[in-house]
Amino acid sequence: MALSKIFTGRFYASNAALFFLVFYFFFGIVPGNMLLSYHLALIRGFTGNADFLCLVLLGWAAYNVKCILFVLKTLSARESLYLYATMGVLEGMHKWRTWFRIHCSLYLPALAYGGVAASIAFKEKHIGAVVTIILFQLLMSIVPLFVYDRKMKSPGTTSLFIRWQQQLNRLFTKPLWAYYLYELLNNGSRSLFITKGITGLIIIATYSLMEQPYELRFMLVGLLLVLLAHTVLVFNHRQFDDLKLSMSIQLPITLWKRYAQTSAGYFVLLLPEFLFLAVRTFQVAGPLDQLLFICLSVSMLVMWRMLLYFPRLDQDKYFRWVLISIVISLFMILAYLYWYLVVGLQVLAFAIFSMRYYKYEPPLADVQ
Repeated sequence: MALSKIFTGRFYASNAALFFLVFYFFFGIVPGNMLLSYHLALIRGFTGNADFLCLVLLGWAAYNVKCILFVLKTLSARESLYLYATMGVLEGMHKWRTWFRIHCSLYLPALAYGGVAASIAFKEKHIGAVVTIILFQLLMSIVPLFVYDRKMKSPGTTSLFIRWQQQLNRLFTKPLWAYYLYELLNNGSRSLFITKGITGLIIIATYSLMEQPYELRFMLVGLLLVLLAHTVLVFNHRQFDDLKLSMSIQLPITLWKRYAQTSAGYFVLLLPEFLFLAVRTFQVAGPLDQLLFICLSVSMLVMWRMLLYFPRLDQDKYFRWVLISIVISLFMILAYLYWYLVVGLQVLAFAIFSMRYYKYEPPLADVQ
C-alpha cells in the first residue's frame, strides 16, 4: 500500500493532464453507441498493418520510458532515501515480484490495451501481430526491472542516457542550428513525440487512402497536414531563440549561412518523416518526387519561422498566416505548380529574413 502511494499514486497524479488527453482522444470524441466499433476498427487497423503496428509499439515504448524515468527520478529524490533501506534488503523472487508489481501498475494502460489487441488479433488470425505484441509487452515489463535493481545497487551512478549524452557532448560540438533540436529532445520530448506520432499516422492514412495509380498531388496534400502538425514546434522555436540564443546575433556569421543553418535544423527535424515517406513510397515515387517532398517541407517550415520575425505576431495571428499559406499551397499543388511553390516559399522566406533579422527585437514577455 505504501509503495503504491509513493510510485503509482504520484505517477498518475503528476500525469493527470496527459491521461485526460488520451482518455478524451480514445473515448471522449466518440459517441457512446460507436465506441466499441471505433476501438475494434482501430485495433484491426494496427494489427493488420505492419507500419501502423510499429507506430503503436513506438508509442508504448515511449510510455514505458516515461514510467522508467519516473521511478528513477523518485529513487533519486532526497526525500526517497529511506527506500534504499527498506527495498534494498529485498532478495530473490520477493524483490523481483515487488518491482514487477510497481512497474506494471504504472504500465498497466498499455498492458491492458495490448492484451485486448492481442486477443482480437488472434480471433482475426493475425498471428504475427499476436506474437509481436506479446513479446514486446514481455520485454517492456521485464527489462525495466533490471534497471531498477541496478539503481538500488548503485544509487550514485549516472543513468545510461545521461552518460551517453555527456559522452556525445565531449565528442561533438553542437552547431548553432542543433540547439533547438537538443532542447526538444531534453525538455520538449512530450510535444516532439506526440507530433511525430501524429505525422506517422497521417502518412499511413494518406498512402492507404490513395487510390491507385499513384497520385503525387494526393501525397503532397497529406504532406501539408504533416507540416501543419509541426506549427507549434516552429512557434516555440522563436521563444527558445529569444530566451537562449539572443546573443547569437553578435556572432560573425553571414546572413546566408544563418538562413542555411535554419534550413538544416528543420531538415533534421523532419528527417523521420522523410525516411518514413521514402519507405512507404519507394516503389511508386521516383527520386525527383522524394526531393520535392524534402524541398517543399523544409521551405514551408522555414517560411513559417521567418514570419515570426515580424513584431507583434502573437500565436493567433501566426496560425492565421499559417492557414493562409496552407490554402495557397493547396491551390498551387492542385494546379501542378509544385516547384513554383518551393521557389516562391524560399524567395519569400529569405526576403523576410534579410529584412527583419537584424531589426528584430524579442517581446519583453519572452525575455523577462
